[in-house]
Amino acid sequence: MGNNRMDTSSGVGAVPTFSRRRALQGLAGTAFAGGTGLSVGLAGATYAAPDEFAAKAVYLNPTMDDGYDLDRLLDLIGRTELNALVIDVKEEGVYVDTGVDLFQEAGTIVPYYDVTAVLDALHAHDVYAIARQVVFKDTPLAEARPDLAVADTTTGGPWHDMNGVAWVNPFSQEVRAANIDLAVELVGLGFDEIQFDYVRFPTDGDLGTMDFGREVTEPVQVETIAGFLGEARANVARGAKVGADVFGFTLILDDIGIGQNVRRIAEVIDYICPMVYPSHFPDGSIAVAGQPNDFPYETIEISLSAGEEKVAGSRGKLRPWLQDFSLPGMSVYGAAEVRAQIDAAEANGAAGWMIWNAASVYDEDAFVPAG
Repeated sequence: MGNNRMDTSSGVGAVPTFSRRRALQGLAGTAFAGGTGLSVGLAGATYAAPDEFAAKAVYLNPTMDDGYDLDRLLDLIGRTELNALVIDVKEEGVYVDTGVDLFQEAGTIVPYYDVTAVLDALHAHDVYAIARQVVFKDTPLAEARPDLAVADTTTGGPWHDMNGVAWVNPFSQEVRAANIDLAVELVGLGFDEIQFDYVRFPTDGDLGTMDFGREVTEPVQVETIAGFLGEARANVARGAKVGADVFGFTLILDDIGIGQNVRRIAEVIDYICPMVYPSHFPDGSIAVAGQPNDFPYETIEISLSAGEEKVAGSRGKLRPWLQDFSLPGMSVYGAAEVRAQIDAAEANGAAGWMIWNAASVYDEDAFVPAG
C-alpha cells in the first residue's frame, strides 16, 4: 500500500446556484462534540426526520493507483443523474490524516489522499460527500493493540476470520470512542454523511474460538451494535447524517447472528444501507424463478419490500447498495441489470441508492443523463 494522491485540479462545469448539500444541511448549522467524541449522551436526544434528498451515489476506492481518480468520477457525476459520492476514510487503516489519539499511537494512519482537497472538489461541484468508515473489521488496530481485539481462545492472540482478517472487540469503549471521534472529525472537515461499515460481529471463521471477554447472546449483540450507532449519531454534528451498511439478508430475517437488527438500527440512525447485491443471494433464498443474480429487479423489489415493513414508523430510511460488477460463473451485469436494480429501488420506497464496484468503474448507460 502506497501513499496515492487523487488529482483534484481540473474542474467540471460551473458551480450551481442551488446547492443540494447546503439545502440538505438546512439552517441547523454545525456544532461539534468535544475532543472525546462522547460529550453528548443519548438521553433526551431529539432528531429530525431525514430530508427528502435522495442520494444517487457511486463508490470511490482511494487505494487504486492506476488512474481511478476523483476527476473521472466528477465527470461522470456531471454528465448524469448522480449527485453523491462514497469514499473510504477507514478500512485497512485510516486513509486520511487524523488527530484521533488511538489511531496515531497504534500507527494505523495511511493517508491515501488530501481529504480537504477532495472535499473542496466535491462541494465545488455540488456533490454530496459520504465517508465510508469501517469500524470493527480492523486488522491493523487489532494487531497493534491485541488487548482491543476479539481474542482467540486457542492462541491467546487476536482472532482471525477465514480470510485472515482480525477484528476489534465491539464491546471495547476505547475502540468505540475512537471511531466516534473520527466521525466527528470528518464531519468537521465537511463530510455530509458518515456511513459506518462492518458495524457488526464477525462471521466467516471458527466462531467457537472467539472470546469477547463476556457472554454474547443475540439480544446483547443487537443492543451493542444499535448502542454504538446511536451514540455515534448523538455525537455527530447537527446537519450531518449517519448511515450503516448491513447485510442484505437482514431485511428478510430479524437476526442472522451478527447484531444487525434493521428494526432496532432504524430507531437510531438516518439511513440503513443494505447490501442487496443479487449475486450474493443463494439459490432458493428468495421467491424468484432461479438464481437471484438473474433477477435484478425482482431481488431488489423483494428485499426492499420486506425492509420497508421493518423500518415503517422509524426515523431511519433504506438506501441500498446495488451492484455494478459480475461474479465468476454468474450472469454478467451491464447497464440493463444495473438500471433494473435502480428502477426497483426507486419503485419500492428507497431513499436513494448507491452503486458498488470495487475498482470504481461504472457503466454510464445505466444512469439517466443530466437534464
